[in-house]
Amino acid sequence: MLNTMTPASVPHAHPHPHAKAARPLSPARRHGARGIEAAAWRKAASPAPVRAGETGDICATVRCEPASGPAAHASATRCMHDHELHLIGAAPARLRIGSGGDEEVHSFAPGTVVLLGPRLPRSLAFEHRALPGSGSTDGLVLRFGDEPLKRGMALFPELADAGPLLARARLGVRFVGLEAGTIARLRRVEASSGLARFAEFAALLNELAQWRDYRVLSGVALAGEGLGEDARTLRMCKAIDHIRDNYAEDLSLADVGAIVGMRENAFSRSFRRTTGQTFTDFVIGLRVARACRLLATTRQHVSSICYEVGFNNVSNFNRHFRRIEGMTPGEFRARHPGTAG
Repeated sequence: MLNTMTPASVPHAHPHPHAKAARPLSPARRHGARGIEAAAWRKAASPAPVRAGETGDICATVRCEPASGPAAHASATRCMHDHELHLIGAAPARLRIGSGGDEEVHSFAPGTVVLLGPRLPRSLAFEHRALPGSGSTDGLVLRFGDEPLKRGMALFPELADAGPLLARARLGVRFVGLEAGTIARLRRVEASSGLARFAEFAALLNELAQWRDYRVLSGVALAGEGLGEDARTLRMCKAIDHIRDNYAEDLSLADVGAIVGMRENAFSRSFRRTTGQTFTDFVIGLRVARACRLLATTRQHVSSICYEVGFNNVSNFNRHFRRIEGMTPGEFRARHPGTAG
């Protein structure tokens, strides 16, 4: 039965004359761990005050806007503490990072998706070509703050899955071959609002975090940035990109470590901590994965595939292939009938 007594009608116990006045319980003592979590949530969820000249939309987790036309406008409005997710519209675009001898220029075809992290060089400029007869590029930019995401990761561990993606974004990331469904979800983020927008954004972030075909854009060092663990993660991302682009070459731990500016032993430890694998196992895994694709989609001889993916003899190739796939290359091809051309 529901208690319908009003606070005024609830009987009060009379305190003992010698009893000490009870001290009010803190939220943590009153509700245990839930009190701590609730207090943390209230602190993290409190919106930052809107500064003069800014709109209320600045407090939103994800802000959407059309892609800018003039490069000067794009450079001037870019917030150094925001991530930017760019969808290139119907017209091509160009990205400049850095200046002088360190300047890097990247061109993007329509439909390309690019993620830029915070604290990239201030000379960064995104140049969009306007469509003929229109001032619009049909492009889209999603902006979301770095610090709110970090606070969110502390409250919701699931968000930590996006950590490696956001670390790579500090050097800029171009996604290769994104599926139409992911592009459509990006558009739905723009079209929705409130909780619906955040739900679409979280799903989009998950898809991008799991997309393995990407290219890091910038080799410009983040001078003066004490990024700590983020800096190590960036180095590992650069190393992994180099390995993926050159897996069939004669790669050594020392050479790849030198490319990212690390001594061999330190690079070996960081690489294993980041990937969960040794450098050698990672390279061999890439080679075997590529061999699987060639076995399933071509009629090349096994020996030809062996050398194409970077192994120096067939015996070594067969041994590693069986260890990873649990079967020989010939058995693998036999289990994929009809896929080879």
